[in-house]
Parts: sequence; C-alpha cells; structure tokens
Amino acid sequence: MRGFLIAVLIFVAWSPAAAGELQDANKAVARSFFEQVLDQGRLDHYADTHAADFVVHSAQGDFPLAADMAAAAEERKALPDMRLAINRMIAEDDLVAVHWTVTGTNTGDGMGFKATGAKIKLSGITIFRVRAGKISEEWGVYDLLTGYRQAGLVQMPPS
Repeated sequence: MRGFLIAVLIFVAWSPAAAGELQDANKAVARSFFEQVLDQGRLDHYADTHAADFVVHSAQGDFPLAADMAAAAEERKALPDMRLAINRMIAEDDLVAVHWTVTGTNTGDGMGFKATGAKIKLSGITIFRVRAGKISEEWGVYDLLTGYRQAGLVQMPPS
C-alpha cells in the first residue's frame, strides 16, 4: 500500500498540470527579466532573476553573470532609449524560449557601435534554463549585422 501511495504522489507531482504550473512560473521569471530589467534598464536587478552561478553560452565561449551584465550595460550605452518587447514565449520542461524585438536610437558608443543617431530595430531569440526560480543558463541568437546596417556602419554591396 505504501508503494502505491508513493507512486500516486510521484504521478501527481509530475502530472501535466504540475508541469504546466512549473512552465508558467519559468515563463514569469523570463518575462520579469525582459520587462523589469532589460526593458526598464534596471540592470541592478539582475540578481532578482539570475542564479549566482549563471552561465551564458555563446559562439565565443561560456561567460558568467558579470559578463552578461556588462554586455547589457553596453547595450544600454549604445541605445539609451532602448525598449524591448516580447513577441512570444514557449516553455518546455525547465527551458523558456523568448522571441523578442529591441528598438532604440544609437546615441551613445557601445556594443561596438559608434554613436550615429540612427534608429535601430532588431530581433532575436533567447533560450533560458530556469532552476529553482532563477535563470541558470542562457543561449541566444540575434542579427547584430542588421543593427550595424541600420546604424550606417556597414553597407550592403550592390546586388
């Protein structure tokens, strides 16, 4: 009988409803980061959503939380009026995928941009792993070349 009760408890804990609640909670963490930290420029609130041992995985290698925070500060320098909109979010298990669009005016030097005064709009996708209510890992892709083109820093060759 005891084995049966344990099996029932495990089933209930891992039921689709419980999984859906966890996915909703993970999406809320990702949304909070994008809306409260990045969109509002409240970079001092990174720790509210990120684990201390956070790692961002990129083509250049793996980087800790401090490097990710420094990159976000560079984005804010390049685009002081930056706005970030969430287009859609999808969650599965402990992963949350966010398709986002950033807009802003390149009035400051940062992210490799020289200030040009140009309007910038680009989109990307970020995937977060959320553990214990905090973002522990990140993978992301975005089209920085489009940003360079919009800023007038790169010209397209004639077709």
